[in-house]
Parts: sequence; C-alpha cells; structure tokens
Amino acid sequence: SVIVPGDAWPATGSDAVAQWIEDSDPDFGFVLELPPVLCRPTPDARALDAFIARATPLKAQLIGWLVRPDAATHPDADWLAAVIERLAAMAPVCVDLADRWRGPELERCRIAQGAGRCWRPLTEPAPAPEGTLLICLAQEGAPRGQRQLLEDINKWQAGQRLAGLFFEGGNAGAQADQARLLAELMGV
Repeated sequence: SVIVPGDAWPATGSDAVAQWIEDSDPDFGFVLELPPVLCRPTPDARALDAFIARATPLKAQLIGWLVRPDAATHPDADWLAAVIERLAAMAPVCVDLADRWRGPELERCRIAQGAGRCWRPLTEPAPAPEGTLLICLAQEGAPRGQRQLLEDINKWQAGQRLAGLFFEGGNAGAQADQARLLAELMGV
C-alpha cells in the first residue's frame, strides 16, 4: 500500500488515477491524504465532494483516508466531524492531529466519529485504541523494533480494524521490505 500525499492531488487527473489502478495489483491499497486546501477549518463542501469524486475510481483499492488538519490554523470540531462523516461514507478515516491540536474537544470528536489516529512510535508508546483505521508512521529500522511494531499493530487490529505501517525517511523502502518479510515470518 501507499499513502498518496494530499499535495499531489491538485495535479492528479482522472487519467493518472486510472493509470494507478491499471498499474497496481488488485490487492494493492491506497491511503489518500486529504489535500491541504481541504484541511482548513473553513468548510468547502463542493471542493470536498469534488475530491471524493476524483478518488471514487480507487474505491475497490481504497484502504482509507488520512486527514491532517492545517498546522497553521486551529481545526474546529464541527469541521472535523463533517469531514470525517463525509469521507467515512466511502472508507475508514485516520486523523493526524498535530500535538498542539490534540486537545479533548478534537479527540472527543474524532472518537465519536469512529476515526483512528496516526501513531508515531518514536513519540507515543502505543497506538490510540479507538477507530477502525490506524496509520503507523515509523522510522524503526532494527528487526527487533520492527517486530515490536508488528506485534503492536497486530494486537490493535483485533476484529475488523485495518492498519498500515508506513516508513518515513531515506531508507523507507528497505525498511518496508524488511517489515514485510518479518510479518510473513510472524504470520501477521
């Protein structure tokens, strides 16, 4: 699977989306990040609907949505609830709130809407227990650390929940390959 960055969407047309579908295996999944222009607390329902319509051809391979509210402006709980509700009609939602926005109001809103929260193992000991989609943004390269990540993610997924482990940094591809091999060996 892959996270398609939100800033890539303004330049992505329907031909590019069709090419992604043609070039990928049916088991390959996409996590679509909401474009930055849609992550501001001023709601623009038509722009959000247009984004969803452009993403609709990926529905069969859509793992979920990643919402990262604009760090420069304070996200509003009403806006967040409306965005999550609209996106969740198609696929699960994971919210990546900056530390300064992780106050009780937005956390309650996220939880009430059934959205997951991104997990960064370097700064958080465990993933948030709520939601149906977990996106783990890791930098762990050592096999022992990756094994622990995989065990934590597998435990979190109990039931019908989905999780994705994505690596950040210069060696992300090699780390992802190593984690995939470990996961196969562990049977997770």
